[in-house]
This record gives sequence, C-alpha cells and structure tokens, in this order.
Amino acid sequence: MFDLNKLGDMAKLAAQAKEIQEKQDRTQREQLDLLRKISKQLDDILTAVREGK
Repeated sequence: MFDLNKLGDMAKLAAQAKEIQEKQDRTQREQLDLLRKISKQLDDILTAVREGK
C-alpha cells in the first residue's frame, strides 16, 4: 500500500522542483533580454564607427 508520508514528501519535492524551474526560466529570459540589449548597443556602436570613417 502507499505510504502517505512519502507521497506527501514527493509532492513537496515536485512543487519545489517546479518553483526552481520557473525561477531558472525567468532568469534565462532576463539574461537573454540583456544579451539582446547588449547586441543592439554593439550594433549601434559599430554603425557609428563605420559612419565616422
């Protein structure tokens, strides 16, 4: 038969794992957004340098 304590522990672990995954996904989206901003800024700098020549 099922051990309800173990089942409860597994449910808690699953909830924690889901929360951790959501935090990691959010961090990944934030980092990707920052990389896009940096890339755009570098493109703007390169364009300005090329126009200056």
